[in-house]
Amino acid sequence: MTDFVHLHLHTEYSLLDGAAKVDDLVDHLVKNGIDTCAITDHGNMYASLYFAEECVKKGIKYIIGCELYAVDDHLQRNFNIKNEHIVLLAKNKTGYKNIVKLDSLSYIDGYYAGKPRISYDLIKKHHEGVICLSACLAGRMPQLLLEGDYEGAKKWASEMKEIFGEDFYIEIQDHGIPEQRQVLPDLIKIARELDIQLVATNDVHYIEKEDYEAHSVLLCIQTKSTLAQPKMRFSTNEFYMKTGDEMLELFHYVPEAISNTRAIADKIEEPVFDLKPNGDPIRDTSLIPLYKPDDGSSSPDYLTKLTWTGLEKRYANITPEIKERVEYELGIIIKMGFADYFLIVWDYINWSRLNGIPVGPGRGSGVGSIVAYSIGITDVDPLKYDLIFERFLNPDRVSMPDFDVDFCTRRRYETIEYVRKKYHPENVAQIVTFGTLASRAVIKDVGRVMGIPYSETDKVAKLMDGKSTIGELLGRKIPKIEKQLQDPELPDDKRAEIEKNLAEQKKKKNPEFIEVYETNEELRRVIDMGLKLEGMPKNTSEHAAGVVICNKVLS
Repeated sequence: MTDFVHLHLHTEYSLLDGAAKVDDLVDHLVKNGIDTCAITDHGNMYASLYFAEECVKKGIKYIIGCELYAVDDHLQRNFNIKNEHIVLLAKNKTGYKNIVKLDSLSYIDGYYAGKPRISYDLIKKHHEGVICLSACLAGRMPQLLLEGDYEGAKKWASEMKEIFGEDFYIEIQDHGIPEQRQVLPDLIKIARELDIQLVATNDVHYIEKEDYEAHSVLLCIQTKSTLAQPKMRFSTNEFYMKTGDEMLELFHYVPEAISNTRAIADKIEEPVFDLKPNGDPIRDTSLIPLYKPDDGSSSPDYLTKLTWTGLEKRYANITPEIKERVEYELGIIIKMGFADYFLIVWDYINWSRLNGIPVGPGRGSGVGSIVAYSIGITDVDPLKYDLIFERFLNPDRVSMPDFDVDFCTRRRYETIEYVRKKYHPENVAQIVTFGTLASRAVIKDVGRVMGIPYSETDKVAKLMDGKSTIGELLGRKIPKIEKQLQDPELPDDKRAEIEKNLAEQKKKKNPEFIEVYETNEELRRVIDMGLKLEGMPKNTSEHAAGVVICNKVLS
């Protein structure tokens, strides 16, 4: 088997363009004994951490990258300017931070006409620890060559070599597209004239060759068109995860372009994320912003002072039991380094209440803290309701505490703005949220793309409860669960858990839905396609209340 590493790959997070689900991708790597793989989503890095976590669990080396949209001046607003592709891979943590910085700037400053754009000058400024590939047919070199500007393409390659040195590679691809084959000889010629290494990639947008149709449907959903009259389509079905042997056969005349994929993979000096062997992130409490008390005291001292002052307002009689509980909680909070966290949450809740913004009493495990109750983070007495603190914060399980607090939807933005100003705007950001191709919606979308009358797909959608997946409605998980129960060495507690899961899956199985699937060939095609696309992210928006506060500049 030829040693080849995929270095240009789009997951489902290349929204409505990549059809490779991260879970399916990692399963494919394991099944085929592939030990290293990169992801390079279009203009974003949404999949980075999840992909890394799943790879670490399976002992696979991950490479984090991004295919950015580059222009000469990302601040210029002009529809006539072409967005050129460029692929950047993180060689180490410094490289990862630089790509994240570039990606952030592309959205904050360069977003225009639906694309996050970055300038080549900024790429030059933030190139440390980064490996650069010249990208696909939409990259600057192929575009100049298609225009007949050989010298321009050569000049640009020379400039990139000056920036990245031996970490700049001229990328070659062949998906059977005439334009790719037209520029290939010149790309190879420039590489040899300038002593730049070649690297062969396949522009992966789906995993298996037969997923071409699913990808075509996805593009039609994106462009609101149909398979009969698509507004965008890939002209060949070669954008899948080819094997090393297939790639070597394709580029037999430049074998170094294949071996260089492993050379690049070997350049990855360190994992960009700090992960445990099971894939869980190693928490870094040093990223928690510091709270600076007005009286100049330390955070632990100020939290202690607030707690005892608040306690006197909450309880008419402070019993030895109450005192012991408070001292116990404060000891754990301070020892685990979460005094600043408590004070920050207290601060914005207190500010909101003082400014007449309604705040809820608190939900979840956080209401088990008497310290939180004393200082006014929560309004639920944990002693009255016999709530335990350890569900919220436990020295044996080092994870971030999590207060669930509700704010008035009409004035919540004021609290967010207060936090932004207090902790510095560059250290505060609202998080992204993803709209997905949910089970009912994907059936309607796929039906429209395939030209099925709306009345037909609507009947199918009405059979779905909106909570179960298509696979659950078809009972697809049941045989697998039943097989697990056949294990004679299964512990009783585990058996009970699996039996409970089996019972739930049987409840979700829908006989009417199955009948449609088995008797209507046209709708079966729609449902099968829905199974492939269900759950994929389709768009992004700003989360209404999810806010990140950090002690460092987030970008």
